[in-house]
Amino acid sequence: MITKIYKYVFAGLIGCVMLSACSKDDDRIPNVESALCPSAIEMQIPAEMAKLIYTDNTGADVLPMIVGETIQLGYALEPEEATFKNVTWTTSDASIVSVNDGKVEALSEKGLGYSIITVAPTGMYAGSGVLSTLKVKVDAHMKQATAVTLSAKETEVYEGEQTIISYELEPEACTYRTLEWISSDPSVATVDSKGVVTGVSTGGAISKVVTITGKTMDGSGVSASIEITVKRIVDPTDVTIDQTVSADNGYAFAINEQGTTLKFTTVPAEATLSQLEWTSSDEAIATVEGGNVTFKGFGEVTITATCPTTGNKSSIKLNVPCGLLRETFHNEKHYSIYDAKQSGSGTSTSHEWHNGYLTITTYTVNATTQRADLKWYDLPAVLHAGNYPIIAIKVDDVKDLYKADGVTARNLNFDVVGTSEGGVEYKALGGGNNKYSGDLKCSDGSHVFIYDLSVLAFGTGGMAPTNESISFRTFQLKYADIKTINRQITYNLYWFQTFKSVDDVKKYVTDVDGLTYEVIK
Repeated sequence: MITKIYKYVFAGLIGCVMLSACSKDDDRIPNVESALCPSAIEMQIPAEMAKLIYTDNTGADVLPMIVGETIQLGYALEPEEATFKNVTWTTSDASIVSVNDGKVEALSEKGLGYSIITVAPTGMYAGSGVLSTLKVKVDAHMKQATAVTLSAKETEVYEGEQTIISYELEPEACTYRTLEWISSDPSVATVDSKGVVTGVSTGGAISKVVTITGKTMDGSGVSASIEITVKRIVDPTDVTIDQTVSADNGYAFAINEQGTTLKFTTVPAEATLSQLEWTSSDEAIATVEGGNVTFKGFGEVTITATCPTTGNKSSIKLNVPCGLLRETFHNEKHYSIYDAKQSGSGTSTSHEWHNGYLTITTYTVNATTQRADLKWYDLPAVLHAGNYPIIAIKVDDVKDLYKADGVTARNLNFDVVGTSEGGVEYKALGGGNNKYSGDLKCSDGSHVFIYDLSVLAFGTGGMAPTNESISFRTFQLKYADIKTINRQITYNLYWFQTFKSVDDVKKYVTDVDGLTYEVIK
């Protein structure tokens, strides 16, 4: 194994020039213009010891040794025709490890400690940077491994692809930290000294399974195995992208959804999907990799999948319109709204994700009041009153939910701060508490509160423009002044969306949620 090598190229021969005594017949200084200084040096380690070298948490190569053990190291200079070939060996702690002309001996009686072995060209050692190092860790006796665990991020690879096997040893302080790797069938998959598995061939089969074994090298006999499936590459001859979410079918994506995974089929069905070539017509709007689309901006974009061997392709047009926000809480790994992390009186807000809604827990403001605001953290949140003037949020109304507990009041306040494309600042949608323009009470007991940008002005900025967007750097629905109750309570948040019209909101409640509703306001 190659240790860390520091290479520097010198601009002249000043540090390398060695003067010899002048002869009686010629008292001139010898010609040294053709002398070559070493530009690099590489420490050479015997193969049987090199396989024991591991990398520690500092990034250094470490050779484990036992007290009394010796090893003979070598070196190689670059260029090979360097004029000055002598080297100097040093150890950073001679009480732990000694070195004499490359012969290293582990000395520490306590069996603990590190020493750095360095080899450098003689006369160039101090400050030259031309050197090679190896960290030696000394143990008093062999600490054998008792268990090894293998894992791999990918346990399936195609012919020619690679995956790496990770491992953990017990105990953590065992002396030898590397494994000997063995493949049950190298014709199917090989494995190198680092645990890197390369798929070779399935022999024409769709797939084959190979067993990779990692064995300790400390004489303990401890080993572990993992199965890796090697799959044959099957070129797709045709591809068809499902058009359900196509802009041509009227579907639109909200940019806060971050992206989508396209559904598609291939011919043959068992084709290797990684062989498909994916492209985006406008990467400022969306990028694509393996059918996974990531949204970058607003507009329409065409995503295309191509079979490289036949040229057959399939495309889909996606629409990411400005002003559309949608959060339905169906992705546990990403959702746009959460509680505002408030606290008081020894309590704090929290939230719990469920597939399709969040459960919010309030915090205690005082002996009679609870609160739990909702904050949008995918910022900026962009609204466009000309495209999507309706903001709607489906949430429990605590006045209904906790009526029997004495709750008679709550304040909803859309606290927002944003700037339009024209530079106008807008704050506080509606200008105060409970300024929503509509309220639908749904048959499941929840409410849909509606804020119509075509009729509601902002406290600062006035009416939203219909010909440009507003980017909000603060976007928060304050759910405050919940009275009167002296304990923490919970309520559910079901969805938050923008719509083109109030009729679209009502249609969503009936057609998508499957609920009926009563118009309260």
